[in-house]
Amino acid sequence: RLGLIQSYAAAGSEYFYQDGVFYSKAANGEYYVIIPPAGALVETLPEDYEIVSLDGDDYYKVDDTVYKVTLNEGRPYFEVLGQLYK
Repeated sequence: RLGLIQSYAAAGSEYFYQDGVFYSKAANGEYYVIIPPAGALVETLPEDYEIVSLDGDDYYKVDDTVYKVTLNEGRPYFEVLGQLYK
């Protein structure tokens, strides 16, 4: 409904997050950048985030990734919704 492209992590996949970038670890032990998986929760966003309005609601944008604030066990997190369609 927001016009976003969504990517999903495979079940059981482990991913990592730092300063707005998501990573996964290859079998050879090297890390590689992945598209942020929809539903991923992070505690903080980089300071250079933007606030964007989509369908009348405000969301947070880092690069092309859009997040919303969600509560998990009473704690606020930023949840990945997807990437803006270009």
